Amino acid sequence: MHVLQIRTFLLLLLASAAAASAQTYNGTSLIAGHQIVVYGINNAGTSVGTAGISPRYGYLWLSNGIKQDLGSLGGKYTIAYAINNAGQVVGESETSSRTAEHAFLWSQSSGMQDLGVIGDGNSFAFAINDHGDVVGEFHNSSFDHAFLWTQSGGMRDLGSLGGSFSRATGINNAGHVVGASYRADNTVHAFFWTAAEGMKELDLGLNTPSYANAINDSDQVVGSFINPADGQLHAFLWSPATGMRDLGTLSGKGVAFDSAAYAINNAGDVVGISRIFKAGKTKAAAFSVIWRHGSAPQKLGPLVTPKVGALPRGAFGINTSGQIVANGAGSWLLTPQ
Repeated sequence: MHVLQIRTFLLLLLASAAAASAQTYNGTSLIAGHQIVVYGINNAGTSVGTAGISPRYGYLWLSNGIKQDLGSLGGKYTIAYAINNAGQVVGESETSSRTAEHAFLWSQSSGMQDLGVIGDGNSFAFAINDHGDVVGEFHNSSFDHAFLWTQSGGMRDLGSLGGSFSRATGINNAGHVVGASYRADNTVHAFFWTAAEGMKELDLGLNTPSYANAINDSDQVVGSFINPADGQLHAFLWSPATGMRDLGTLSGKGVAFDSAAYAINNAGDVVGISRIFKAGKTKAAAFSVIWRHGSAPQKLGPLVTPKVGALPRGAFGINTSGQIVANGAGSWLLTPQ
């Protein structure tokens, strides 16, 4: 084969390999508008979120786009944050007193259940596993603490890392919980909680502020931390076996870049957001991104048909088959082609 032909052949091979590695998606519009956020998705492709300001509605969307109003605990707004594979939904809703918000658990058969609060004040549920165990945060006159709620034990205070604040944002099917808490010095740090060992600071190998957002069934944890090298927020992936990995940010022309990871599936695919700060601009350019198996971040928008723009308000959920919920001018269900 001629040298030129060999070079052309190699270039074609490289191009084919690059095309094969770039996952593309079909986009299904769930709901249009800017006062919309979709937060969670289960393996059936059912997603949950919120729409409106006052009143604010909590919605469930089936994979075909049909939506269902989840109702409320008697007040004017509801936010749905997560859904498990049994179709149970958790979030927060205003009570009939109009002076408090309480965590709720919703199902098709039982409707909306008030999970209550420890002491007085408010509570918010952010995640649920397939056993129906719920985690979140309660607030009373003394402190804000993470909680674990179970059907048999009710709401349990998970404590803190020494400060007055903690929040649980993820739970897997083993009952392992992640989130963030103040230490005694009032700096915020990611935590990992188990029933056997209680709450421990997630060891990222750095003494820097951090926040854990989600955990999968392999105990892989994602979130964000302040990178000491550039002072910016960076997404991370952590596991007990490998420790912390900086997932990095988008790159290109810009003054600074940051990122945050919001969700991870059991295949290790991570979704979130990355922003670019440009000189002379008062507002950052934001993009929903995916880190496939911990690789460099890719903008989701250019991978979707039809065109959906940059999806600047973030990708908050990804299921086992790789379906993603992301937010921009409206909210979208992205299904791998």
